[in-house]
Amino acid sequence: MASRENDPLVRQALIDNYNNYAEGLDSKNWPMVRGCFADEVLIDYGAISAPTGAPEVPRRADDWMKNLQGVINGFDITRHTITNHRFFSSGDWVSCRAYLRADHVIFANPEMPVIAPEEVVVVVGEYTNHYAEIDGRWKICKSELAVNWSEGNISLLVTATERAMAQFSS
Repeated sequence: MASRENDPLVRQALIDNYNNYAEGLDSKNWPMVRGCFADEVLIDYGAISAPTGAPEVPRRADDWMKNLQGVINGFDITRHTITNHRFFSSGDWVSCRAYLRADHVIFANPEMPVIAPEEVVVVVGEYTNHYAEIDGRWKICKSELAVNWSEGNISLLVTATERAMAQFSS
């Protein structure tokens, strides 16, 4: 009998989860993003998630969605590309590592989708998601992001957060 991380159906389900996560973020389809996670999740995105809670303390996935929305909603467009999926077992979980490149854009002129270097910040890293099968679907129980580098206008992350908060308060 094949191990779970070698089962082609499990592998495809985990890749589908990554794809739904990326598509959900980029389309700001928050129910799609939320569907990728178990109700309780551990999040360790290093300095990115540190202000939102300790990585060893479980959090409600609904609260994590609010944190994601509080940044992503402030960008005009994002593109998350997740590739090179590698599978392994870790305790009760099936886990998958994958490379990430995420482009985040705030257009100076939204009517002309041509960007200058000051209008984009790129994050490159590696996700490690740990999954459990819940009600017949593989869901993220723990998500880790190791950022390898960023380039571009890092201050756009602050600008995006301010824009998202302004949208929320109006």
